[in-house]
Amino acid sequence: MSAAGPDLPPLGQRVQFGAYVDGMIADPSKLLAFEKQLGRTTEVASYFYGFGDEFPAVTEQTFARGGTREVLLSWDMGPTRFIDWSTGVHDAYLRRIAAHARAYPYQVFVRPWPEMNGDWQDFQPTAAGTEKHGGTPAQFIAAWRHVVTTVRNAGGDNIKWVFNPTADTYPETTDVRIIWPGAEYVDVLGLDGYNWGVGGPFRWRSFAEIFHVQYTRLTALHPSAPVWICEFGSKEPAIDDGAPVDPTHSKAAWVRTALASTAFPRITTLVAFQVRKERDWRVDSSAAALAQLQRGLA
Repeated sequence: MSAAGPDLPPLGQRVQFGAYVDGMIADPSKLLAFEKQLGRTTEVASYFYGFGDEFPAVTEQTFARGGTREVLLSWDMGPTRFIDWSTGVHDAYLRRIAAHARAYPYQVFVRPWPEMNGDWQDFQPTAAGTEKHGGTPAQFIAAWRHVVTTVRNAGGDNIKWVFNPTADTYPETTDVRIIWPGAEYVDVLGLDGYNWGVGGPFRWRSFAEIFHVQYTRLTALHPSAPVWICEFGSKEPAIDDGAPVDPTHSKAAWVRTALASTAFPRITTLVAFQVRKERDWRVDSSAAALAQLQRGLA
């Protein structure tokens, strides 16, 4: 349930906070600069890898900050199909990752096939199984289980597996309940969600509106795993950032309401997507928004 507990503190006071900062892989000082701007350290460093990348390694050592910061890796599984993974085509690659993990002194959180339920993904599991790099729900489940089992059996126990759909649940997305691999194969429940603002097919949505339905579904699937918001952001209504200026809404108010929430008791982590992309998702898109984030996390 997302209902508030009797003594649950506001969300901003009970979570670890992290970020992906645009360009931080090439230049780790960008994360440090973000921390300086924020006036606090981050507890999670989030970034993106692709098929063929091997980890954890030197980059993860840098961001782990001596084990005081968690590392969260989005792992794009590349030009493959689910059946390739479940039948062992990439087992040698998985064993190399496990070998890296054995040599790595900390835990690392990995989200394979991130936002796999989204209808924009070419690896979305569908009944027909016709997406270019996808397959059917059953094939996805088999692939996920094989990846996790292979890495664990090869000694990569410090890799923690994050099942990370998007918060979207409109009809064209895949229902997470039919692609759930089982609690024994998942360490963390992840969610990505964004407030796209008013314009086109979108409307202004609060943090609670974005995450409530999928949070409820995921927490019903796993009785105890923590929930990480692996990506979040909001349109900046003060500017045209891909959606029009919107004088009726406030990003600062959106942030304030999100961090003041006493719902979602299993959310333990918030990771900001500090990028200007489809919208200006950055937490400092306005001075007022940044101030509310700083206040809410204090």
